[in-house]
Amino acid sequence: MEYSIQKEVQSIKRIQRFGGAVLGIYILLMIVALLFEKMLLIPLMWTIAVFLIFMGHKQYRLLRYVSTHSKSLQWLKVEYADTWISAMLMGTFMTTLLTTESLGFGIGLLFGIWGLTENHRKRFIERQLKKHDPHAPTYEELMERMS
Repeated sequence: MEYSIQKEVQSIKRIQRFGGAVLGIYILLMIVALLFEKMLLIPLMWTIAVFLIFMGHKQYRLLRYVSTHSKSLQWLKVEYADTWISAMLMGTFMTTLLTTESLGFGIGLLFGIWGLTENHRKRFIERQLKKHDPHAPTYEELMERMS
């Protein structure tokens, strides 16, 4: 099991190593899309949404190894579902905003409310995880410890 955790951490660290370069390319592509063709923002946002889902899955897999209580596993799944919903709302918002503006504004309002309540949801999920599995490390603690 220790080998699996170490393998997951190495995979995440490898992805994070290229974060700065990818962010620079993303900003450059965003500027180009805004200047020349706004419809290029749609695949760009969906790429970011898929990446968010991918990293949420990596986080879920890593924390699942150290979780000992079944209720904490359920809360990890809720946290992963929260990541999915956030990513889908972001991609859907950009798509509908550029194609059907009136519907896009409605989804944008939903996306905005979802974003405003993110801190509350995150704290609530962390409290539930600590309640059911008080000795389990957080994602950041685990990444720091395994580095």
